[in-house]
Amino acid sequence: MIQHLKRPKKRTALAITLMVIATVVLALQALFVKLASPYLSTNFLCFSRFFINFVMLMIWVFISPTAPKASTLFRTTNYRHHAARSIFGVFAVYGFYLGITHLSLTTGTLIFFSFPLFVPLVARLWLRVRIVKRLWWGLGIAFLGLLFVLRPGEGVFNPFVIVPLIGAIFAGTASVAIRTLNYTEPWEKITAFFFTFGVVVSAAILFLFPSHEIYTAKSLGYAFLVGFFAGIYQILLTIAAKFAPMRLISPFVYLSFIFGAILQYFIWGQTVPPGEILGFALIVMGTALLVFLYPKNDLQFHPPKKKP
Repeated sequence: MIQHLKRPKKRTALAITLMVIATVVLALQALFVKLASPYLSTNFLCFSRFFINFVMLMIWVFISPTAPKASTLFRTTNYRHHAARSIFGVFAVYGFYLGITHLSLTTGTLIFFSFPLFVPLVARLWLRVRIVKRLWWGLGIAFLGLLFVLRPGEGVFNPFVIVPLIGAIFAGTASVAIRTLNYTEPWEKITAFFFTFGVVVSAAILFLFPSHEIYTAKSLGYAFLVGFFAGIYQILLTIAAKFAPMRLISPFVYLSFIFGAILQYFIWGQTVPPGEILGFALIVMGTALLVFLYPKNDLQFHPPKKKP
């Protein structure tokens, strides 16, 4: 629980600005995952992403006078939340990349980035933060839109959409952990745990489940750009979460769908199915309601039930 902790100072405008920039970076990351998928496996892309992220972080730690020393990056009293952020965050990445690889760019992106819908639910179940009753209107409309996206004009349900959906639930859980960690930890420490765990897990998966990779200058360039933009996104997301609650700023991630749709049309000539557009509109409407109806006192805790 976090009731006793001093909350970070709110700077909502800055947090929203960082999230909008992050969505552009996010769309670029998804684009290069899609471009790399014919040449490189999801396992390799996940490993290269986390390895590049770790290298980027360590360069920053050694050159920045404001960053924590490398020797202190893994010193913490909050291993439980770091573990939750890292475990759920790493497997959310796998769900995201698999979704983009096996579905269209816009479908995989929109399903995965439904994770803001799960943030209030996770906060309620994990941190016992009450969901204000009027927020259910926004959540209900957004979940209805998600149903349209899960079957965007298809006659038969595509079971693979479950993969990015599970990834979205994991991402929502990781987002709550990020906000909680921001009460006591610098962003460098939060990402250090995440990137290190990601390197170890993805390396083990890559070793245990080898697949055929096509190594060329182009494919490795795509892999590098995946990691580069992923690292920038994680940094922006983590810093934004320091200045505003994730339940408030995470809906702005839907802008990545618009950027993704534009990229998909100009690169592959693919348009977005009408069912998916309707679903997107309902999700945006629902999340806009969440922001509009969001209470000023955003942390209303539900006390645990007393044992009889």
